Amino acid sequence: MSGISSILNIAGDALFASQAEMDTTAHNIANANTPGYARQRVLTQASDPLQTTYGYLGTGVDITSIQGVRDAYVNEQVTNLNSDMSQANIDQETLSTVSGIFNETAQSTSGLTSQLNALFSAFQTLSQTPEDMGVRQTVFQAGMNVASTFNTLNSQLQNAKYQVAQQVGSDVNQINQLAGTIASINKEILSNAGTSRNSSDLQDQMNNAVTQLSSLVNVKVVTDANGTMNVSAGGAVLVAAGTAFQFKMTQTDNGITVSRSDSSVPATVLSGELGGLINSYDTQIPSYSQQLDNIASALVKTVNAFNSTGYTLSTNGNPPKTGINFFDGATAGSIEVSQDIATNLNNIAASSSGDPGNGENAAAMGNVLNSPVMPNGQSIIDAYEALVNNVGTDSQKANNNVQTLQVQQNQMQAFQSSISGVSINEELTNMIQYQHSFEAAAKVMTTADSMYKTIIGMVQ
Repeated sequence: MSGISSILNIAGDALFASQAEMDTTAHNIANANTPGYARQRVLTQASDPLQTTYGYLGTGVDITSIQGVRDAYVNEQVTNLNSDMSQANIDQETLSTVSGIFNETAQSTSGLTSQLNALFSAFQTLSQTPEDMGVRQTVFQAGMNVASTFNTLNSQLQNAKYQVAQQVGSDVNQINQLAGTIASINKEILSNAGTSRNSSDLQDQMNNAVTQLSSLVNVKVVTDANGTMNVSAGGAVLVAAGTAFQFKMTQTDNGITVSRSDSSVPATVLSGELGGLINSYDTQIPSYSQQLDNIASALVKTVNAFNSTGYTLSTNGNPPKTGINFFDGATAGSIEVSQDIATNLNNIAASSSGDPGNGENAAAMGNVLNSPVMPNGQSIIDAYEALVNNVGTDSQKANNNVQTLQVQQNQMQAFQSSISGVSINEELTNMIQYQHSFEAAAKVMTTADSMYKTIIGMVQ
């Protein structure tokens, strides 16, 4: 009788295992299009054998666990590429914005190149008719246009920095929210440890949250034996089991730093959207702003050097004067035509001697545009063209980097999908196999039941 009971027990375990396998396969098929879902499989092993006088007798099958199919190394590579791709996208967006600011085309009449040419052309014209008030008005207006263009370029660059800072704050808030989500999932995994509830779906939720986090900042994930994840972001512990820490943004004249709220040590943000934003705020945009300031400063110093040593126009018996600056300010944001010029056009010092009809100083100022007045020996116009070209080159490099990383990311995601993704054809094949196993186990149980009935009939 005990032998038949053993057959029934084995058949029952087999039915349960086949049922679990079919349920899991159905679950896979149902989630074939669920983002971030990792296919699951039932892991089984032979039950502990029963020792008999003639050896060990098998006792059936046990379900050890239901696991998601994942590759930790591949997942880490996907996470790292996700961070790199997000940073590259930010670099591309920033440089696209800056390229739009320095939008110099051959047809443009409002760009700084055109305005500089107009100013120095006006000085050349003034050298020929230094006492013509109409030409002096043209010089003044051209100077105003140059200063206004510098001011606008600077304002647009500063606005781009402001927008970057706003996005950094938004990203820090998202990081904090995702940290809370990951900590909550960790708690749920811990609370369900050892129960019948399958935590693979919770692992999928966790991976989705980590993927979103990796798009914001470089992360390092360590998974404990119980399935919980400890997450570091920028080298700082962000999630430890069920505890989430918060990040904060600090903005100073030196740039932006991100650190844990309970620490003053900046996180080492190397990639992710946050890495790209901080690089844009601290390095990229300030670099272009500094180059623009250098050009504005050279323009102010050079033109003022000529105008202050030249002689103003003598009118109504007033003697010509020297020492008048054409520009005020020293940066792209502060440059403006001086009040001395704005209130009296006679103060444009066109003469080198103070004699009537002398326009030699205006001619000298007209030659400033192509003179090597920059610290590196470039002219003002060459320095600005180099700045515009640098922006264009950097923008093209950013575009190429995005394309390269996109190919790598697509390849790695396809590899990840080949491991963890659901293949409908494979699952249907498995379903048929498990169905046959279920039917075979049912047949064994039916046979054992028939054996019972035969024995009972013999007893009666």
